[in-house]
Amino acid sequence: MLIDNASDDGTKEYLEDLKRRSSISVELIRNETNLGFVKAVNQGLHISNSPYVCVLNNDTLPGPGWLEHMVDFAANNKDIGLINPVCDGHGENSIESYAKSLEKNKGKYMEMNQCQGFCMLIKRELIDKIGYLDESFGIGGYDDTDYSIRAHKAGYRSVAIYDAYVYHRLHASFDKAGNREEWVKKNKRIYYDKWGKHLRVGIPFSLDDFDTSAISRVVTFAYGLAREWSWVHIWINFKRDKNIIKSSIEECLRLNNLPPHQNIRIDYFRLPKWLFNIAISGKLVERVRKRMQDKRFDAIIPLDEMDVKFFSPLARICDTSVLKASFDGKARNAEQEGRNTALFIKERRDKHGNNAS
Repeated sequence: MLIDNASDDGTKEYLEDLKRRSSISVELIRNETNLGFVKAVNQGLHISNSPYVCVLNNDTLPGPGWLEHMVDFAANNKDIGLINPVCDGHGENSIESYAKSLEKNKGKYMEMNQCQGFCMLIKRELIDKIGYLDESFGIGGYDDTDYSIRAHKAGYRSVAIYDAYVYHRLHASFDKAGNREEWVKKNKRIYYDKWGKHLRVGIPFSLDDFDTSAISRVVTFAYGLAREWSWVHIWINFKRDKNIIKSSIEECLRLNNLPPHQNIRIDYFRLPKWLFNIAISGKLVERVRKRMQDKRFDAIIPLDEMDVKFFSPLARICDTSVLKASFDGKARNAEQEGRNTALFIKERRDKHGNNAS
């Protein structure tokens, strides 16, 4: 299925020749006017009836095996609805050789809140449940984010797999349009009006002694937050080598059968407790600046009562909530606590009309 969205650079003739010479059936749709990216994609989604559909931009160069790897992963993971490949990293290597080098990563992936539309595999069963792309996003921008959150609400996960490679020349199509910033700003507002701004949550975590159970609870709690569309920052303060903590986190993910998550960021500190709290206070304050307000923290969740008291006065000034951690039980329950906490923060924020910057 090829959609020619009113191209004027010889693409029309090239595609017609490709259709004539192809050994397989090729359906070519030619739009005499540019309908915008989203409508053009929907044209293909409407006509196709295959169990998997892949949206592929024209500013991409796929590596060998890219589509087979994505379909294979989708077929073997029932709760996966959307899949991205790896999209950069080949550097001075050829795309072909780099793609081949990734085959050792078969089965490995990263969970994400959203897939990007440059190369996005979609299960037909997902399309049947949630419909097509929202055409109010016009030439594109936030249409893929919107589709991803709709997939999430239908019970599907979005992932990037590590054994498929498609090089993407970032923003090439938008650059040709010449009005990328204007469209992104407009579509961002459409998206926020529809779904609200994504949460951003910080977890300051000081350890005097190595404690694997505490680390496990924090990580799985953060995972629950992330799975409810939160950007999560874990700030870990530990006087010893941070590699001990990193190894513990990796083991926690393995034991709980959790892949890395794009929305969880971990920073490490080796400071006296009082200085660590001041450093975190600085992170809250810097997000108040106008250019950073879109990334303001909606909440911080300290692990003990003393830290709640310490951060509360500044948090009020920064329009940030302070919540005491409520994941004192077993690690396997902490993920659900994270989900519940994210939903609580969203509900309270939306109630006060504070759902967009």
